[in-house]
Amino acid sequence: MIDMSETGSEAGRIALDDIATEICALAGQIAAASAQYLILVGEFDLRRGWAGWEVRSCAHWLSWRAGVDLHTAREQVRVAKAMRELPLITSAYLSGTVSYSKVRAMTRVATPENEASLLQKALDAPAAHIERLCRGLKKAMRPTRGNGVDLDPCVGRWRWDEDDGSLVLTARFRSEEGKRLLAALTRAEYERKRTEGESEGDRAAPAPPNPVPALVAMAEMVCAALDSPVVSPAAEVLVHIGGVDEAGHDHAHFDDGPGLDDETLAQVLCSAVMRTVGHGRLGKTVRWSSTAKAPSRTQLRQLIIRDRCCTVPGCGRTRFLHAHHVTYRSRGGPTSLDNLVLLCGEHHRALHDGYFVIEALGDQRFSFHHPSGIAMIHAPAMSGDADEFRRRYDGIAPDAIVPNWGGEGLDLSYATDVLITNWQQAA
Repeated sequence: MIDMSETGSEAGRIALDDIATEICALAGQIAAASAQYLILVGEFDLRRGWAGWEVRSCAHWLSWRAGVDLHTAREQVRVAKAMRELPLITSAYLSGTVSYSKVRAMTRVATPENEASLLQKALDAPAAHIERLCRGLKKAMRPTRGNGVDLDPCVGRWRWDEDDGSLVLTARFRSEEGKRLLAALTRAEYERKRTEGESEGDRAAPAPPNPVPALVAMAEMVCAALDSPVVSPAAEVLVHIGGVDEAGHDHAHFDDGPGLDDETLAQVLCSAVMRTVGHGRLGKTVRWSSTAKAPSRTQLRQLIIRDRCCTVPGCGRTRFLHAHHVTYRSRGGPTSLDNLVLLCGEHHRALHDGYFVIEALGDQRFSFHHPSGIAMIHAPAMSGDADEFRRRYDGIAPDAIVPNWGGEGLDLSYATDVLITNWQQAA
C-alpha cells in the first residue's frame, strides 16, 4: 500500500503500474464506503432524522452537517431511496465492483425486474457508457400521454375550522387552470426554498406535494406587491385586540375569524404586515394602527446585509424572510439590531411553536438551542481517519471496480432497443 504523504521527493521512483493499482484499489474501497454511506442516508431519510431541527430536507441536512454540495446531496438522497428497492445493484455497490457514477445512472431507470441486466452492463462497460445508456433508456421508456378527461367545473369553498381555528380550503380546477396553478405553486415553492448562493432551482422538481407553504408564499408576494383597496377589509389582515390596557390581550382574534392564543398573537405581531384594531372594555374601537412592519426600511436593509438569509443553522433560505424580535415586542423587546434576526416563515412558526429557542448574546450575536439545551452549530466540524478507512475496506480486491471492457464503443440505439425488448418479453 502506497502512502504518498510520506514519499516526498521519492514519489517519482514509484512505478506507474503500482500507482495505477493503488488508484483502482482505493476507488473500489471508496465505492464500498459510499454504498454504506448511502444506505445510512436512506435509513436516515426514511426515519426523518433530519426533521428534528425543522431542516427543509435530508439533502439540506447533508449540506449542513456532512459538508456536501446541495445539488450533490439531492442526488445522493435520490440514489439512496432507489437503492432500497434494488438489492442486486446495492450488493454489487457494497462489494466495490460498481462506482457511484454507475449506480447514480442506473437508479434513474432500474427496477427490481430489470436491474440484473443493467448491472451486467455496468460490470462490462465504463461509467461514461452507462451514463449514456441510461439517459437513452430513460428517453425511450418515457410513457406516451393519452387524452385527458375534462374535470368538473371549477368550484371552491373556504371555512374556519371550529375546533382548532385553522382555515380549510377545498377546490376543483379545470385542467388548464389547475396546470397553471401547479406551475405557480412550483415557482413559489422554489422562491420560498431558495438558499444563499443558489442561482438555479432543481429543474426536475415536481409541483410541491404539500401546496400549503407555497400558497402562503404566493399570498405574501401578492400582499406585498398590491395595495389593499380602502373599502375591502377582507383584503387585509386585521387583528382585533380587546382590552388594550389589560395584559395578555385576552380577546385577540382575526377579523371575522378565529381567536388567537398568546403564542400565535406574538408571531402575528412580530413581523406580519397587518393592521391591529384596539377595542375598549365596551367594544368601542379605540385604536387603528397603520399597516407596516415594525423594523424600518433602513433596519431591514441592515438585517439583510448582516444575515443574508434565514439565520437558523442549516436553513439558508433567502426569500420570504421575517424580522423576528428575539425578545417579543409584546413583551417589551426593542426593535433594534441587537434584538432582531431574519427567519424564514417556516422557522418563524417553528420558533413560536417551541421547536427551538434563540438567545441574544449582545453585540448582534445570537445562539440557537433545542428546548433540551443542545446548541445548534452553523458549521459542525468533520473528521476522518484514512488509515482506519483503509483497514476497514482492505478486503476489497484491487481490481474490483475495473470493468470487463475491451475498448469497444457503445451503439446507443441498438443497446436501448435490445434491453427494452428483453424487458418487455420478460414482463
